[in-house]
Amino acid sequence: MIQLDITCRNFEADEKLRSYVTAKIGEIEKYLPRRVRQSTTAKVRFEDDASGREDNRFVCEVVMALPGDTLVSKEGTINMYAAVDIVEAKLKAQVRTYKDKTVHGPRRLRMLSRLIGRKSETDPSTPSPEVEEAV
Repeated sequence: MIQLDITCRNFEADEKLRSYVTAKIGEIEKYLPRRVRQSTTAKVRFEDDASGREDNRFVCEVVMALPGDTLVSKEGTINMYAAVDIVEAKLKAQVRTYKDKTVHGPRRLRMLSRLIGRKSETDPSTPSPEVEEAV
């Protein structure tokens, strides 16, 4: 499970918002490589910025610390829940990029070549030994 640290500035977050963030940001764990899941931490910061534009009043910022990299996503919207959804989508894209960089390509190719080279007993394109003997 990702360790979450939720902080708020200029307002107090209720339990509903905290559970929503835990569910949404915690869901990103399944996109992470298995070897980094235990050491991943995320800091979620909410801010009510009344001095800014009206449509960017609520700001959600997530800083996710992964081994060897830090992912940052920030979004401001009218609704705090919408900001969390947008930040989640941005983080998923960043995690995919992180995973593509860290997972070794040759290992994948080697596994695929093994799977392609195997012959299946139920594969109709390969004749069974009984058919060969009858011919």
